Amino acid sequence: MVTAEQLAFSYSPATPVLENVSFHIQPGKIAAIAGRNGAGKSTLLRLCNALLKPSSGRLLVHGIDTRETSASKLARHVATVFQTPEQQIFASRVLDEISFGPKQLGCTRAQIQEAAASAMQRVGLSGLAESHPLDLSHAGRRFVTLASALAMKPRLLLLDEPQQGLDAAAIQKLETILRAEKAAGVTILFTCHDMDFIGRNADDLLVFGGGRLLRSGPVSDVFSDETLIQQAGLKLPDSLRMAQMLSLPPALSCEQLIDLWRSR
Repeated sequence: MVTAEQLAFSYSPATPVLENVSFHIQPGKIAAIAGRNGAGKSTLLRLCNALLKPSSGRLLVHGIDTRETSASKLARHVATVFQTPEQQIFASRVLDEISFGPKQLGCTRAQIQEAAASAMQRVGLSGLAESHPLDLSHAGRRFVTLASALAMKPRLLLLDEPQQGLDAAAIQKLETILRAEKAAGVTILFTCHDMDFIGRNADDLLVFGGGRLLRSGPVSDVFSDETLIQQAGLKLPDSLRMAQMLSLPPALSCEQLIDLWRSR
């Protein structure tokens, strides 16, 4: 679904942001991008939706070379939720915000209504269609932007720090939505500083440092490389550290840890 081949990008020739990045994300997988601030995580998302173009190399999304298409055309396949909801929201009604994407795709009125209603129902906003998005809580605004992306019915969903600022209940709702989208065949790529969130939700992990991809692969394999984790300035998920302390096999969630402890 997403393939990078010796991808490089710089905002100016003297300061490369990404260099010689190659990876492949299978369709229907959830992949996380981790690394220190300034490692190029958000830049990679903007390359995936064609808001930015590679300086060299290439990036294929659903077989489309992002160098040869516009962000508006790629939006038929890719939807993005940015890190700060207030920078993405512009409409005065939740319904209008969520309906905007399908309208731009040329959907019929009935299709727009169906897409918006379905997206609002999936994120728990069905009763707030007439509300102003900026009157909602931070979590409510984040779910408005997520519903706007889901209404586009994307094949690739890009999320920049989706769990940031959410309480436990909102994170649980977000994780339920991610699992449902994965089950529907949507590929999800998200940036994140929360290793516990990554452990619970991602299939694959891409670790960046100094503008380079240090390692990619299944989450459990990447987290097993403790030298890499230290080099990238990350930490292991709490469940994985606890499993190590208890001499148990790797556990990427509390549920896995409990099951391993009971079956020891």
